[in-house]
Amino acid sequence: MAASSIIFKPSSYYYSHSPPLLFSRPPLKPHPCSSFSPNPPTHNRTSSRRIIIVAAKASESSEQKWVTKGLITESLPNGMFYVRLDNGDVVLGYISGKIRRNSIRMLPGDKVKIEVSRYDSTRGRIVYRIGNKDL
Repeated sequence: MAASSIIFKPSSYYYSHSPPLLFSRPPLKPHPCSSFSPNPPTHNRTSSRRIIIVAAKASESSEQKWVTKGLITESLPNGMFYVRLDNGDVVLGYISGKIRRNSIRMLPGDKVKIEVSRYDSTRGRIVYRIGNKDL
């Protein structure tokens, strides 16, 4: 009788039935930082950001600066110089990005064009080195 109680199942039974789950898995939710959103926003945030950035750059460029000529009197570290302006004032000038990028050398005694801010007249940005032929 013991031999008759063994039930043989076909191999297709084992491949078609998966083992029962021991616990139930909660449904997956999208991460809050992911780009998927069931209700997409009605406005485009990136376009409004671009408009704000463009407006900010326009206001920076409209800032009034005094462009004057001066003479470098002393060289300091990190591309900074003391510049004596034509009116006799001494300002602390730093070299602009284009001068730094093109590695234009400046020494005491060179004549330069410098932009001085209206708000702080003790600092300025050196924008041009006047050569001997430009004098």
